[in-house]
Amino acid sequence: MDHRKYVIALREVAKIGPKGFQQLLFAFGSPEKVYKATSEQISKLPRMSPEKAKEICKSQEKFTEIEEHISFLEEQGIGIKTILDEDFPQSLKEIDDPPPLLYFKGEFPLSKTLFVAVVGTHHASYEGIKDATDIGKELAKRDGVVVSGLARGIDTGAHLGALAREGKTYAVLGSGLNNIYPEENLNLAVEISKNGALLTEYPLNAPVKVGQLMARNRIVVGLSQTVIVVETEDGTSGTMDAAQKVIDQGKPLFVVIRENNKSIEELVKVGAIPIKGAEDLDLVLNYL
Repeated sequence: MDHRKYVIALREVAKIGPKGFQQLLFAFGSPEKVYKATSEQISKLPRMSPEKAKEICKSQEKFTEIEEHISFLEEQGIGIKTILDEDFPQSLKEIDDPPPLLYFKGEFPLSKTLFVAVVGTHHASYEGIKDATDIGKELAKRDGVVVSGLARGIDTGAHLGALAREGKTYAVLGSGLNNIYPEENLNLAVEISKNGALLTEYPLNAPVKVGQLMARNRIVVGLSQTVIVVETEDGTSGTMDAAQKVIDQGKPLFVVIRENNKSIEELVKVGAIPIKGAEDLDLVLNYL
């Protein structure tokens, strides 16, 4: 069954978040059955107000418009997968707040592929970018796939490293596919779409927002069997948020050791495994 229009209506018209979507799914069994329920039945669920229940019921008025938009996206080479599809990555289905759907341009990721997230600061040093690039290259040589976020610095280095060895790489965006961020990575995004895919849970024209950039970390981590933090700034950052999500999801976390970096030291204290860089990649893969 094609669930796309129902999921899009709930997500983008009724503005139901990932956890709210899961709640509806558990209560009614499928997105289609949500639309067979009355607003009174929906409003009985925890945190579902009568107003929100009415919004959900009213959102089905947009079904025809949504179907037309899906056809338009397909013409643009953009696909949509929902969490109810059999080929939706199992590892993403298992996180606490999985994305109800993913838009993608390129080749949708297959569950049996070796995915390794390579992340780090966008204020990267020369050494950090070199390490990220080398790790991307070595992963590609071993038929691994780099997952990252298309940000400046470490993300860019990791993507470029994989592409330099004709490997695959996936970029998870914090915006819609029509709003590549940062803009200087537009050409890189095109190359990634030809050798992997661009992925996002946000609508085509959604602008970039800080909260969305943070939220995409759970997808970067959820897709991957393990995560390598190449370089991070001291203090709170998107990289540290991603690292925390690795720990929360119970996956092995690796960090490239750098002198006098308190954030890296803190990650090691909570269980991150220190490595020197690309030269220790076999150690990383042996954990999987």
